[in-house]
Amino acid sequence: MMPIGPLMKEHRKIERMVALIANEAQRLGADQAARPSLEFIEAALIFMREYADECHHGKEEDILFAELGQREISDEHRGIMERLLADHTRGRALMAQLDDAARRSGKGDTEARAEIVEAMQGVADLYPDHIRTEDKQFFIPAMDYLDNEEKEDMMEEMWDFDHDLFTGLYEGCITEFESDED
Repeated sequence: MMPIGPLMKEHRKIERMVALIANEAQRLGADQAARPSLEFIEAALIFMREYADECHHGKEEDILFAELGQREISDEHRGIMERLLADHTRGRALMAQLDDAARRSGKGDTEARAEIVEAMQGVADLYPDHIRTEDKQFFIPAMDYLDNEEKEDMMEEMWDFDHDLFTGLYEGCITEFESDED
């Protein structure tokens, strides 16, 4: 398997969450009396920040893009990679906007509702094209810049990245409660 295989599989999960976010934005946009589901927003924020950004984008940025950034790649591919990185930054900004607006909404700020819809619609607009660009225009040609051994090494590095990330998350859950016992 090439290192882009797991990344593309992760895209399928991200697409499912983005579809749910789009549905929530549409529901709120269609009914001005509808209240934002703060429970859903919290779950979406956790998923998008931890899975999509920290785990998925982390592997892209810290492993694949970092390696390609050190190589002679075509101007076209370098431009696409820069756009993808800008998309990641935009996604983080949308999550921060959604988080802020949801917090304000939870405290009774009725003005925050429009910002919630705007942020969710921004996510729904950003990610389908971003994922399509990675899957169809960037990932496959990017593999031509790596030999088989480098691809295998990258797969191992991505596995280690996931392992270390999730081990750290679970360790944090344990230590949080251990400190409560003292």
